[in-house]
Amino acid sequence: MLAFLRGRIMRLRSDQVVLETGGVGYLVSVPATALERLGKLGDVVELHLHTYVREDQLALYGFTSPDELEFFQALIQVDQVGPRVALAILSTAGLASLKRAILEDDVGLIRRAPGVGPRTAQKVIIDLKPRLLAEEGPTARPPREEAPVARQVELSLRALGYSPTEALRGLGAVTWDDSPEADLALAQALKALGR
Repeated sequence: MLAFLRGRIMRLRSDQVVLETGGVGYLVSVPATALERLGKLGDVVELHLHTYVREDQLALYGFTSPDELEFFQALIQVDQVGPRVALAILSTAGLASLKRAILEDDVGLIRRAPGVGPRTAQKVIIDLKPRLLAEEGPTARPPREEAPVARQVELSLRALGYSPTEALRGLGAVTWDDSPEADLALAQALKALGR
């Protein structure tokens, strides 16, 4: 698997770049927003890669930051969002704008991407919002020392029948600043999940 590529820009297209490294040209699909940051022909650039392999296809998707790559990988886990659609979504706006749209339930921005209808846009929001909420702010994410407690609470929620997305949403509601014990953290998570 290719995960990172540094090379000289040999060709630029609307959503692709050819990077030459070690005498080999790699065709990499990139979001339109990344093309603006890459530079011009002949420049040396670095891309974080997602290698997409199917029986009839091998494709590289490149991003200028690990955060963009991580967001792309989260998008392709959403039902009915493949790599081309995920790339189209990332091409509509910057990463910060897309995250804000998801947190604010703004279906319109996501629907601007070609191939994204209202149902797909809503699925993206439903699937990714809990993850973004869990990443947001110091009270939404457990500090390092709370990681074992958070894992214990997550496993308890999963044992109670909650999906991974619901478990993350519950964890995002826990006030980690108070350093709660596992049972108190579980109570806060269950309360947020309506139980």
